[in-house]
Amino acid sequence: MKKFFAFLFLQLIFIALTYSQGTVRGKLTDNNGEALIGARVSVKSNPAVGAISDFDGNYSIKIKDSTPQILVFSFISFVSKEETVNPKKGEVLIKNIELSSNTTSIQEVVIEGKAVKSKDTYMEKRKINSSTTLDFISAETMKKTGDATATAAVARVAGVSTSGAFITVRGIGDRYVRTMINGSRIPTLDPFTNNIKLDIFPASLIDNILISKTASPDVPGDWAGAYLSIETKDYPEKLAVNIETAIGYNAQSTLTDVISSRRSSTDWLGFDNGFRNYNHNEFVRVNTSPSNFEVLAANGLEGFYNQLGVNNKVPFTDTYFKLGLIELGLLEKGLINDDNAYLAAKAKFESGNYKDIAFRKINADAEKAGKAFSNSWDLVNRRAPLNFTQSFSLGNQLKLFGRELGFIVGFRYANTTQYDPQSISNRVRIQPNSNNLIALFNANNQGVSREIRALSGLLNVSYKVNTNNSISLLFMPNFNGENNIQDAIDTANRANGSGTDLVINRQFYEQRRQLVYQFKSEHYIPGPKIKVESSASYTNGRSVAPDIKNPRYEYVYGSQSYQVGGLNAIQRYFRYLSENTLDLKLFAEMPIGNKSDLARKVKIGAAYLNNNRDYNQYNYILQVPVSQEIAVLPNNKPDIIGFFNPSKYQISQGIVNGVPNVTYIDHIFSNDGLPAADFSLGENSIASGFAMIDYSIFKALRVTGGLRIEEASFYTDAKIYDSLKTPENDKRRIVPRVSTNFVDYLPSINLIYKLRQNELSPINLRLNYSKTVARPSLREISPVRIFDYELQSEVIGNPLLKPVKIDNFDFRIESYFKSGDNISLSLFHKNFKNHIEIRFDDSSPSLFSWNNAEKSFVSGIELEGRKKIYKSLEFRANITLARSQTRLITYSAFDPNLPVDTAIRTMLGQAPYVINGILSYTFDSLGMNCALSYNVQGKRLVIISSSDVAPNVFELPRHLIDFKITKNLGKYFSASLTIRDILNYPIRRQYDKNFKAETGNTVDFDKFRFGTNFQLSIGYRL
Repeated sequence: MKKFFAFLFLQLIFIALTYSQGTVRGKLTDNNGEALIGARVSVKSNPAVGAISDFDGNYSIKIKDSTPQILVFSFISFVSKEETVNPKKGEVLIKNIELSSNTTSIQEVVIEGKAVKSKDTYMEKRKINSSTTLDFISAETMKKTGDATATAAVARVAGVSTSGAFITVRGIGDRYVRTMINGSRIPTLDPFTNNIKLDIFPASLIDNILISKTASPDVPGDWAGAYLSIETKDYPEKLAVNIETAIGYNAQSTLTDVISSRRSSTDWLGFDNGFRNYNHNEFVRVNTSPSNFEVLAANGLEGFYNQLGVNNKVPFTDTYFKLGLIELGLLEKGLINDDNAYLAAKAKFESGNYKDIAFRKINADAEKAGKAFSNSWDLVNRRAPLNFTQSFSLGNQLKLFGRELGFIVGFRYANTTQYDPQSISNRVRIQPNSNNLIALFNANNQGVSREIRALSGLLNVSYKVNTNNSISLLFMPNFNGENNIQDAIDTANRANGSGTDLVINRQFYEQRRQLVYQFKSEHYIPGPKIKVESSASYTNGRSVAPDIKNPRYEYVYGSQSYQVGGLNAIQRYFRYLSENTLDLKLFAEMPIGNKSDLARKVKIGAAYLNNNRDYNQYNYILQVPVSQEIAVLPNNKPDIIGFFNPSKYQISQGIVNGVPNVTYIDHIFSNDGLPAADFSLGENSIASGFAMIDYSIFKALRVTGGLRIEEASFYTDAKIYDSLKTPENDKRRIVPRVSTNFVDYLPSINLIYKLRQNELSPINLRLNYSKTVARPSLREISPVRIFDYELQSEVIGNPLLKPVKIDNFDFRIESYFKSGDNISLSLFHKNFKNHIEIRFDDSSPSLFSWNNAEKSFVSGIELEGRKKIYKSLEFRANITLARSQTRLITYSAFDPNLPVDTAIRTMLGQAPYVINGILSYTFDSLGMNCALSYNVQGKRLVIISSSDVAPNVFELPRHLIDFKITKNLGKYFSASLTIRDILNYPIRRQYDKNFKAETGNTVDFDKFRFGTNFQLSIGYRL
């Protein structure tokens, strides 16, 4: 079967490459941008040769002769148009035609090439005609700026800022930004956030990214900052082949020795082959305190006790113990009731080696389990290779059973290394009874590296069953492996050459896999003119973090030695997250009335979302009850591999008070011997329905709005309690079950007024109000402790979280000009009730959890535009200014409705300003384009302290300047040079400047520089 599909696929490629017919294709729309369904295209000299436009307004007609032909485009109540075409054999001409209503006088006609979804012209038209406030970034712009991933690309949009692989819009991030793939949801695969990491989506497989900033009933209602849809590559109108190879050089890491770890043979493909993994089913805990029965049984008396019917489940009385002493020859039978003889025999038993013999025998399996762990503790220096990216895509349209079949297939592979040998990381406590003084308890000078390997693919096939029906299938696999290394020296306990340094060698490898399957069908019922659209999306997601190592040991200045033990735990974490999402939608749209020059329609629909989550974590700790010295190698480095070598985990050696010096045991959180909180499951589902109307009252005034109703249910529990159906009030429970249900009524209304109705240079005024919601995730309400590598701390869920209610108010005025220039001004205001934030836990400066803040708001202004300074020079820019506030209200312990204190601060993650600019110049005669881009976001609160334990943490502004130059090399080839992060500006987070060290200096939470990147690429495009 596999060979058959491989053969079929090769045949499709062969047909695509050899297919040659003279064809004219395009799209027919009215002057509102709406598709004209059923319009006719015919050859004037032979009207029998023609085609009818489908429900998307698309048409395709073959031209047999090589002489010029006149095509006639006509539709009832619209003014017909004629176009002369002359396609050569094998050529596909693209003609997109806009027909005007016969009630509208035609002043001028503009014919453009194919307005493909990857072009700015297509997206601008879509933005103008949208009933909601839209922004976008197109593939055309991505190529100008050289952005490699969706994260980098979307940062160019007005009001958008990035935090690692995540984004915020208008300063609002995480749960308030909803990211979709072609309008369908996929799982986050991250235990700490509600949003997906956009770095898994390569820009080369994206047509455009749409950012909706105002709500509409036909999209999900659980967002507030932005509804972001990544639109993957659509099949082209004619044969298209794209191949690009890029080589990158990082001034700080490439071809230099960087810190790394031992790797598997498949790391280069973005996943571990099992080298780091461990068979947890074979793990056996060390029995550090064997019972008298276990000791006697291990000393050859197991059969004796079996004959008596005695085992671990039977209470082991003194009589059974005395019988065992008799069998060992320590007590005579006749003296079994003699207390003095019994005490003497017991003393001989205690002083003998019976317990040692039993200890080794009982823990033989535990010893074997300990030796099965990989010995990969040490860090290695590895010469970082050149960064490398390879992408390929092939697409075309062809005929299958006389109908159009369009397809595109593509993949992208990327290999990058980042390294900062001189980064810093500090953790502080507020000194009691001081004037805002802070003291360091961790002061890390460190080297950090990040090795990223990513492999992505795309297969998109669309088939027109007939003029009124089409189906499409998409498969998009994404694999991403990221290896993070921290080599740190904590000098907080060093004082004038004495004291100790804490050495930390953390290793964190994570592999993420997402297999996205999507089906879409579109139908048109000619009589009532109803358009029906259905879609089904299923994503199989998995994230594995095998063997997160957290070894810590001390360098003691007094003895000039390395030591392990004491309070410095040696830990290994294994984390497995599976998350599968099913997203189903069904929409129907029907026009109202017969006014062809006015947009009037009603739309209804239903949707169902189901998300299943399975989480398992295994925490192991290396017990070293007595501090031990680590041998030092000739290069004055500690012999970590030798000290932690599993072959040394001999239960028979080094026993102190019945406990082995070196062995692995579970890190158990529960009281009953079961790590209940470490193994959890969850499911949430959202059933929704909506009704909306899009109605042009008259030519200049359009209203859209309606109501969306969503019913959401959440369930999460520890697996052990779920399988046993343990009641909620059972005393054995240490993890609560969370089962909640919410019903939300989400109205929205959009008002669009055309201040200027010129089709080439309109001015639109937009007003919007909507009510949306942000619900806590399964992770956030599940009381599981998870170690976060970025925070270097544990994060625990909060079952008491409430959903967030948001009221959104938006205003925008936008003006477009015949030259292609545009400018827009937006005002926005959002009220939040029960805003969810992640904060320091009250009990510790290194434990985080989620909490509700009762009231918050954000208000702001956005200004964006595009200006052609002259023919070849274009400038795009946007600026967002925002103000936010969160009120934390404390209530009386005696009266829960009586507020006693209110604290006010800015919202978590809210940037006071975001600025983006792109300056591009095109040398038409040389076939060359240059683009200089700039991005910065203001200081924003990123970590919150909910007590006097530690100050808040802010991320400081970072000025990013990138440059790209592209040169065409003949008809099909091109070359480009991209320079990213020219200033090598640091990523810097800092404690509240009002809190200072005793030296009077502010203290950085952490600070990183990852170097300027230079990338040279060669591309082929057919």
